[in-house]
Amino acid sequence: MKDGSKYDLVVKDLFQRDHPSVLDQLTAGVAVREVLNVELARVEERRADLVLLLADETILHIEFQSGNDKDMPYREGIYCLLLGQKYRRRVRQVVLYVGQPKMRMEDHVDLGETTAAYTLMDIRDMDARKLMASGRAGDLALAMLAGGGPEQVFEIAKRASELKGAERQRVVSQLVLLSGLRRLTGRLRMELKAMSVITDITKNEFVQDVVRDSLANMLRGQLETKFGNLPKWVVERLEAATSVQVERWSKKILTADTLEGVLGKK
Repeated sequence: MKDGSKYDLVVKDLFQRDHPSVLDQLTAGVAVREVLNVELARVEERRADLVLLLADETILHIEFQSGNDKDMPYREGIYCLLLGQKYRRRVRQVVLYVGQPKMRMEDHVDLGETTAAYTLMDIRDMDARKLMASGRAGDLALAMLAGGGPEQVFEIAKRASELKGAERQRVVSQLVLLSGLRRLTGRLRMELKAMSVITDITKNEFVQDVVRDSLANMLRGQLETKFGNLPKWVVERLEAATSVQVERWSKKILTADTLEGVLGKK
């Protein structure tokens, strides 16, 4: 899985599954009422990362970025209008940057009569120690990415190793997958190995889900580029597919002339 979007998928899953304290900061303390699965009209990036309906009836849209995107203000402007049209509510937007290079994106674009603006946050502006002190397992992986996090790898690995069962496996998987964002993979694996924590995570269910989602998202983009808007049956088949199926379809798209030629008959 070479595509950088794997990091964004891990962070997205972490926020949805573990509700880290960072999410409380992004919602400004307003409780989350519902996580909305959003399918928007066709745009360059048609799937919003995380869309939440808050208790005050507003929409919070969060995008996770592991790389700088010079078109981010335009993307956010498109998302804002589409979400506002879909839900008829006020929309607030946050882009959380988790990448290694210096953040260079703009937080607004002025087009004359129309201005698109959003909150742009670098996770390194957050204190790793505060995240570690939250007591939430989901904050451990984010702490590694936060300010001072690389210096706390031993303590973060130690706390992850002390978790139990499935929670420990999930957090260790998150740490190993996200460690590449800070070039800490080798060091982290050494710490985990010294603590007798299993680091061969290739068979871990969480990791398999992330790999499958990343491959499916890439294939979906290729199908849309080649065939245009995808019918419902194609979307449903992609969402239900295994990693093996997605890999097989990814090879077929090179020579197939129809959607059926890639995915088989309806």
